Amino acid sequence: MEELKVVQVNYWKEIRKEINKTMESLHGLVLLTHNSIEFSDLIDFLNNLRRNQQTTILYISLINSYSHIKQTLQTHPLASKKLYVVDCVSGFLLELQDTVDCVYRRPPPNLEEMKNLIMKNIQWSNPNIIIVDSISQFINFTVPTEEELHNLYAFLRSIKEDALGITRDTIILVYDDRMGSMKKLPTMFTDTIMKLEIIKEKPEWKD
Repeated sequence: MEELKVVQVNYWKEIRKEINKTMESLHGLVLLTHNSIEFSDLIDFLNNLRRNQQTTILYISLINSYSHIKQTLQTHPLASKKLYVVDCVSGFLLELQDTVDCVYRRPPPNLEEMKNLIMKNIQWSNPNIIIVDSISQFINFTVPTEEELHNLYAFLRSIKEDALGITRDTIILVYDDRMGSMKKLPTMFTDTIMKLEIIKEKPEWKD
């Protein structure tokens, strides 16, 4: 009898329930990688996070201005969530004044200053969830240097001990992975690593 050789093994599992459960109970230090530039896609993710729960979010943005965030929220509302924004995009515009739900700050030049920015604004917003968008400003996981990795691990360890020690809930670090495939993942200090992959196609019936 001729011996057969395994050339391919396919695994498939319906994981919708597991994903829903993860989204409802997500906590700790989370790395969220994504391939989309649309802020509305991040809103969709947040709306699936703890559905129908009253949640306060501190959103530290290095890529979306507060004006763009407000404009997007008009067409993509953030349900049952209170959003506080630290706008690091418009921080150089002196005529902008802080408001009840937005403060304007200069972009942190390194991860240590990013940590300080997080800690200073926790008391202001008293958040359940902290989002940093995006740490791809500080590290490229495609070709990370030893210095970048050292600084990242120090940052992760520090905010896990200090920021999570205060909020005791969730910090989500967003990373844009469009620069290339990730060669190194910070599994040492993160509790969860998720990938948000947006696939958009032009409808066939359109020109």
